[in-house]
Amino acid sequence: MCRRMKISITPRFYYLLLAVLAWPLASRAQLVPVPLAARVQQATLIVEAEVGAATAERLPDGHLATRHALTVYKVFKGQLPAGPLSVLTLGGTLGLRREEVSNSLALSSGQQGVLLLEPAPTRPSSYQATAGPQGFITYDLAAGTAAEPFGSYPNLATALYPALGPQVARVVQPNARLAAAQVRRSAATGQHITTATPVISSFSPAAVTAGTSTTTASSSTGVLTINGTGFNDTQGTGYVLFRNADDGGATTTQARSDDYVLWTDTQIQVRVPSVSASGNTAGTGPVQVVNSDGNAASSASSLTVTYALGNANYNNQVYRVHLVGTGGADNPSGYVLHYTASTDPSFSVPPAARAAFETTLATWRCQAGANRVMGADASQTQPNGSDNINLVSFGALPTGVLGRTYSTSSGCINSTGGIDWVLVDTDYEFTSASSINWYFGTGTPGSGQYDFQSVALHELGHGLQLQHIISNTGVMNYALANGETRRTLDSNTDLAAASDETSYSTSAMADELCTATAYAPATGGCPLPVELVAFAARYVSGQGTALGWATASEQQAAYFGVESQDDPTAPWQEVTRLPAAGTSATTRQYRYLDARPLAGTRYYRLHQVDQDGTATYSASVAVQGEAAGELLAYPNPTSGLVHLRGPVANGATARVQLLDAVGRIVAHASGAAALDLPLAGLPAGIYVLEWDGGTGIRRQRLTVQ
Repeated sequence: MCRRMKISITPRFYYLLLAVLAWPLASRAQLVPVPLAARVQQATLIVEAEVGAATAERLPDGHLATRHALTVYKVFKGQLPAGPLSVLTLGGTLGLRREEVSNSLALSSGQQGVLLLEPAPTRPSSYQATAGPQGFITYDLAAGTAAEPFGSYPNLATALYPALGPQVARVVQPNARLAAAQVRRSAATGQHITTATPVISSFSPAAVTAGTSTTTASSSTGVLTINGTGFNDTQGTGYVLFRNADDGGATTTQARSDDYVLWTDTQIQVRVPSVSASGNTAGTGPVQVVNSDGNAASSASSLTVTYALGNANYNNQVYRVHLVGTGGADNPSGYVLHYTASTDPSFSVPPAARAAFETTLATWRCQAGANRVMGADASQTQPNGSDNINLVSFGALPTGVLGRTYSTSSGCINSTGGIDWVLVDTDYEFTSASSINWYFGTGTPGSGQYDFQSVALHELGHGLQLQHIISNTGVMNYALANGETRRTLDSNTDLAAASDETSYSTSAMADELCTATAYAPATGGCPLPVELVAFAARYVSGQGTALGWATASEQQAAYFGVESQDDPTAPWQEVTRLPAAGTSATTRQYRYLDARPLAGTRYYRLHQVDQDGTATYSASVAVQGEAAGELLAYPNPTSGLVHLRGPVANGATARVQLLDAVGRIVAHASGAAALDLPLAGLPAGIYVLEWDGGTGIRRQRLTVQ
C-alpha cells in the first residue's frame, strides 16, 4: 500500500515560511496481442458475416450478454450449425438493468468482417469470439480494407483472406454490400463520380469530451460542429466517423443516429459519443464525414478527445450514470470492494496483488476523491453481475485479456417521467496469476512482465465510468507496452474526467438516485509521501506570488510540481518543477516566485512525485492578488521591458506614459488591456507609470535597474 506520511503544519514552520515569502509495439491496456495464426488455430469456426439484430439475455452466472444474429457469406474454417448462427458478447441492457464489460467485443447491426469463433462455455450451442476483441476483423466497405486491434489489412482478397490459411473459403451466399462497395470504388477510380463530394474546411472546438452530451441533455458540452461543403442538405444515409479509442485509432467508430443535432450541406453538429453505433468510444484523430451519396471527406487536422465518460444505452437513447452510495454502514456514501473467497491458487488474490491493488485504490482516492474502500473477503468466488457485491478476483479470462471491469447500472423513472441510471455494482477481474507473468512490485517490470498496478489503476478508472482515450500521458490510454508502467493519473485527462463524473453525481437530486444513498467524494487520509510541515503562498505587488514549503523528511522523492488554477472549475496547470531532496531526514525548504500578475484569486497546490512514479497532491492554498481594475506592472524592479495590465473601457485604447522624477515623459505606448513598455536606454532610478484606459488615470511607481 502507499506510504502513509504525517502532515503537521506547525506554527513555527508556518511563520518561518511567511518570513521566507517576503504508437511502438504495445498491448492494449488490458490486452496481449495474439497472433492471427494462433487465433485461427484456436477458433473452431471462422466466417465472413454481417452483424444483425441483437437481443439481451442473462447468463447462468448472473452476468448480462447480448446475442447478435449473423448473416454468413463465407466459411473459412469449421461447419455451420444446423440452425441460425449467432455470437454472444458480454454486457447489454435487459429492462432497466445494464452491464458494461471493459475489454470485451462490442458489435452493432450492419458491421461486416471476419469472426473467429469458439463455443461459449456458459451457453450450450452458442459461440463467442476467440480472444475477445481480437476475434473480430472489421471491414471498411468503402475503402475495401480490414482492421483489428493490433493489425490492418489493405486489401481483403490479397492481404486478409490468405492470412486466414491455405484452405479455400466456402461461399454460403453472395455478399451484396461488399460487391456494391467494390463497384463504387471502381467507378471512383474511373472518375465517373456525379454525386456530391464533401469537403471539411474546419471543426470546433479543437478539443472535446466524449459521453458528456447525451440525447437526454441540453448541454452543448461534447458537441462538435463540422463546417464544409458537399455534406448534402439532409443527412439521409450520411454519417460521421471518429477514430476508435478502443484500438488506438486503428479503426473508426460511427456516431449513433440520435447523436446528430444538425445536418445541412455546409454544417454538421454531432455529439461526440462514448457509446457509438458499434459500442466503441470516440478518440483523438481526424474526423470523417460520409454523405448520403457514399462519398467521404477527412479533416486535415486531428480532433482531441480529452476524456470520455460511460453512458447507459436504453431504447436508442444514451444517459449518463450517477455514482451513488452502496456501502451501507461500512461506507454509506460510496462503495465497498471485497476480495474473492476462492482458495484455488490460480484464482485467489495473493498478498502481493492485494498490496498493489490497494496502492492503486489509494491513488484514485487521494487524487480524485474516489470513494471506494476494501471490506472483508466475500463469500463469492467469481463475479456476479446481479448480486450488487463489488468483487475483486482472478479468473480464466479469454486469451490475451489481462483484466476487465463489469459495471452494472440500474435505471429508474424519476418524478418528471424521465429515466435516471445509477452505478450499483463493479466487479474487477484479472487473468489468473498462473496464466500471465504479472509484476506486483513498485519498481520497473522486466521484459515480458505486465505491471499489475498499471492494469489495476486503469480498470479502477473504468469503475469510475471513465472510458478509453488515445493519450501519451493518461492512465485511461488504450495502450500499455509490456515492461512499461503507467501509474500516474494525468490531471488534464484522468483527473479531469473523474472530477466531471463526481460533480455530475453529487449534483443529482434525490429522485434521480433511484432510492440509493447520495454519493460523496472521499476525504482525508491522503498525505503526501513526505512529511510536509508547511505550505504557504503570498502575493507581492509588482513581483508576483511567492510560494514556499518545507519538509521534515523525504523518502525517495523525485520532484515537486507547483500547479495553479485561476478558476476552481478549470484544469490544474503546472507552473514549474523543483527537484526534491530524494531521501532526507533533515528539514528542507523550497521557494518559488511565480512572476505572473494576479488580479483576484488564484489557487496553488503541490504535485509530489516519487522516484517510482507514485504521485500525490497537497491541499490547495488560495492567494488574493490586486483588486480588480488596478494597474499591474511586472517585474518591478525591472530593466529593458515591463509588462503592463490594466482596466480598459469598452471600445477604448489604453495609453501609458512613463514620467521621470521631474515629470518629463521618457517612454510611452498604447494598446489593449495588456501591453509591453520598452525601457531600453533609461538610466536607473524611480519613475511613475500613468495608465489611461478610459476608466480614470491609474498611477504606480516603477523602479528601473
